[in-house]
Amino acid sequence: MRRSRPAPWLAAACLHLAAAPAGATVLEVEVTLPDQASAAYHPPYLAAWIERADGQPATDGTLAVWYDTRLRDNLGKIFLKELRTWWRKAGQSLALPADGVSGPTRGAGSYTLRFSDRQELLAGLSPGSYQLAVEVAREQGGRSVLRAPFQWKTGDGTGGSAQRQGESGGELAALKVSVKP
Repeated sequence: MRRSRPAPWLAAACLHLAAAPAGATVLEVEVTLPDQASAAYHPPYLAAWIERADGQPATDGTLAVWYDTRLRDNLGKIFLKELRTWWRKAGQSLALPADGVSGPTRGAGSYTLRFSDRQELLAGLSPGSYQLAVEVAREQGGRSVLRAPFQWKTGDGTGGSAQRQGESGGELAALKVSVKP
């Protein structure tokens, strides 16, 4: 008797379903860091957080912060002040490294971050209109802040998506935010 093997797509679909809890709403963020023509290129620091319409932080914390975790004596934390907007709003009160939030810097490229409403930072977020703010700063480079609006758990439940393009020559090429049921 011959056994049939399951189709490869079936295994991928099962893994995808297992990765996102049933009934979870997911905030997906895609950040694109541009190539920089510089002899002394340092990967940028990055902070991401959610703001209400009035510009105040909507949650008690930061979604993500990338900094140089390898510097001796935690010097990487000192340079987080260069992310000036984030630092004033949420950074100075954050104890680092923060589990599930902190990470190392990354070079040029596109990165996707996913956050579920099952995670503590988004669990208490009320339905409504918000904006995702991402700030990037690089040593011997520039600083960029982009904001993209999104709807959290409102109406039909689709959430939608928004995309913003950075300035030419800036530290942040693009930001895309999507809310998926």
